[in-house]
Amino acid sequence: MRYQIITLFALFIAGLFVSCEKNETVIPSSQKILFEYYYVNYAWGYSHYGFFIDNEGRILDYSQQGGYNDNDWNFPDDQGSISEQALMENLQKTTIRDTSIDKETLKKYSDRIYLVKDDDYTEYQNMYDYGSLACVCYQYDENTKIYKRILLSEDGDWVRINKNKYAAQISDWLKSIHIRNVYYED
Repeated sequence: MRYQIITLFALFIAGLFVSCEKNETVIPSSQKILFEYYYVNYAWGYSHYGFFIDNEGRILDYSQQGGYNDNDWNFPDDQGSISEQALMENLQKTTIRDTSIDKETLKKYSDRIYLVKDDDYTEYQNMYDYGSLACVCYQYDENTKIYKRILLSEDGDWVRINKNKYAAQISDWLKSIHIRNVYYED
């Protein structure tokens, strides 16, 4: 009987370790950009504005209006990849907000970046000519110096929702941070 109790207890403890999901990952120390929240619309003129959140918790706002060809912005390719150099060029066109993300909150959400997968979405058409309001995170490859933009959620002409639970958590948090742009101030 004692042997059975010890065996059951050992199996219980082992089960705890196996069932516990690791919720933290290590962000590469050279990764500068963690998140982005943006709006882009090509209908009825060109609008593109939003913000980045960097590894120090700074919120970096940007806003572009006018003709698409007149703007100098580096967008990720069709696979969501953008070079570090191109992304840093975009950062030169931002303004740092007076407010920032506290270190505890930043760590809470940045620890989830590498747990987000880019392979399972709900998708449907929603509107016409509204544009796209998107929440993304970035995964960085130190060897290639390439940032991979991972879509967390998108609303507008198309709705795309990443089904990963960490994507939903980060997206909800990003939506709670207001976009500051030429049309309105928070």
